[in-house]
Amino acid sequence: MTNKKRVLFYLVDGAHSEIMPELIANGTLPNIKRIIDEGTIRKATSCFPSTTGPAYLPFLTGHFPGTMGITGIRWFDKQEFKRTRWNKMAMRSYCGPEAAFFNTDMPADKPTLFELMGESYNLYNMITRNVKDEYDLGKKGKGLLYTRAHFWKRHHPVDHQGHQRVMEMLQSGKDFDFLFAVFPSVDWDSHYHDVRDSRTIEAYKIVDNSLAEVRALLEKQGKWDDTLFVLTSDHGLTPTHTHLDVGDWFTNNGLKSVYYPVIWKSNPKSAVMISGNSFGAVHLLDHKGDHVLREKQIFELMGKERFDKLLNENAIDFSTYRGEAENTYYVHNQDGRALIKKEGETYSYRPETADTLKLGGDVTVTGHRAALEATFEGEYPDALFQIHQLFQSRRAGDIVLSASLGHDLRDFWEYPEHLGSHGSLHRLHMHVPLIYNQKDWATHPARTADLFNTILKWKGITPQSSEGEPLF
Repeated sequence: MTNKKRVLFYLVDGAHSEIMPELIANGTLPNIKRIIDEGTIRKATSCFPSTTGPAYLPFLTGHFPGTMGITGIRWFDKQEFKRTRWNKMAMRSYCGPEAAFFNTDMPADKPTLFELMGESYNLYNMITRNVKDEYDLGKKGKGLLYTRAHFWKRHHPVDHQGHQRVMEMLQSGKDFDFLFAVFPSVDWDSHYHDVRDSRTIEAYKIVDNSLAEVRALLEKQGKWDDTLFVLTSDHGLTPTHTHLDVGDWFTNNGLKSVYYPVIWKSNPKSAVMISGNSFGAVHLLDHKGDHVLREKQIFELMGKERFDKLLNENAIDFSTYRGEAENTYYVHNQDGRALIKKEGETYSYRPETADTLKLGGDVTVTGHRAALEATFEGEYPDALFQIHQLFQSRRAGDIVLSASLGHDLRDFWEYPEHLGSHGSLHRLHMHVPLIYNQKDWATHPARTADLFNTILKWKGITPQSSEGEPLF
């Protein structure tokens, strides 16, 4: 027997905050239900953009995409682009070979849980800075396995193999301080089939069966009682029936755009980076200087008619952009706009011509936790803080677009076709299930960033400076 404290973290990519509880309630996931009976199930908010990669940052580093400078699964840096086109830091897509840059793109002074937790093992997660190859359980054969999953939609073999790699490590007699396992098939099946498709439900069952076997082995080894088990997701997901390619839209409306994979156009006037595919970052380039634009210059370059045309597209739920004053942001849709302002520790929201975030009127709160609580059950959870954190990075763009449900923002180059999307600020993308085998922890609204501090505190490590708070 041992009393060494460990953390077993199951990241079920794309697990839905409403569907997963339904599956638990109807008996489809008995092993996860057993955890809940002994512990807790609740909701937490992810981050903006609510998309794989950037949304792993909060629970692995305690920081949000704007703070980390990784503002999407694809991002663009106007300052670097205007310095020289032949610049590997001008733009990035982690959907392919450039995923290898994710670790070096993260700020060196923001350590990950892998770097803080001792014997740390990783499965299928792209954040692997300073993780030894033998501790990266899914690395061997991952490329071919992922390629088959993507083009032939054979997703479940990835999760099955990942589970076997975890079991082999545990059966070898090795111990761990932190084991972070990603199960990607729920996300993939939701994208390419449907959030409630039988193949998606089967992907949830694979996770449940994995938990049963891993738990049984840890119990046999006398390790389970001292193990903190956490299960959560990076984002939700909703069905998609219509695609608007925003890169093509800007090109067809007089602002020739570069976007992945068409990144070598001459004299572009804009750059469009899509994530999820319900999040879009637009950088306007046809101006002197390399600075981010605020309200006045955005309207000068876009023109009112063109800007209104964009907002009137059914695919656009709203746009957001910086106001003229520091730490002010407009949330603008076809009905009008509202103003978000951060002054010191005070967050405020004021509809000017429309209540675009559907908060029912003016909101003024002190502190980012109060901003979360005031919006947690709304249509756009944590919107005041999340918009602010995102725009701390110049890579966020000049205009950020959040897609309407049923629509997304990328078309021709998305193969296979996406039938589900995420990335927006809508609650069905922002809310994620949060399950852990502990009771009596804090019940205030939680963010996934809180898991970073919680895990360190559980392990007896003084939490690093972060944007989260421990849950106990």
